[in-house]
Amino acid sequence: MTARKPYNGTRRKLVIAFDIGTTYSGVSFSVLDPGIPPIIQGVNKNVLFSILFPAQQEVGGSAKIPSIIYYDNEGNVRAVGAEAVDNAFQDEAEDEGYIKAEWHAPLFLNAADC
Repeated sequence: MTARKPYNGTRRKLVIAFDIGTTYSGVSFSVLDPGIPPIIQGVNKNVLFSILFPAQQEVGGSAKIPSIIYYDNEGNVRAVGAEAVDNAFQDEAEDEGYIKAEWHAPLFLNAADC
């Protein structure tokens, strides 16, 4: 792995990257300081003074959280990510008839195998 080059800007900047995946999603960030190589950090329980995403403790404080959103019948978001897999919320979602939105990875089949 090659070393990162120092940031050549003249002002400090914050870069935030969102990775919305089919199964899990995550966030990374880097503070760009002039003349210093950037350090990319994932958002998890070990950075930002132990701040976690809502219910991130449900997935062990991992930097990746489930790519799931629950909506109520009026279209309001009721739960996102790790909070959506919480057992108490799962019971509420079933009782209230919430709608679950999640992605699935595409399945590619060879036509000759079908």
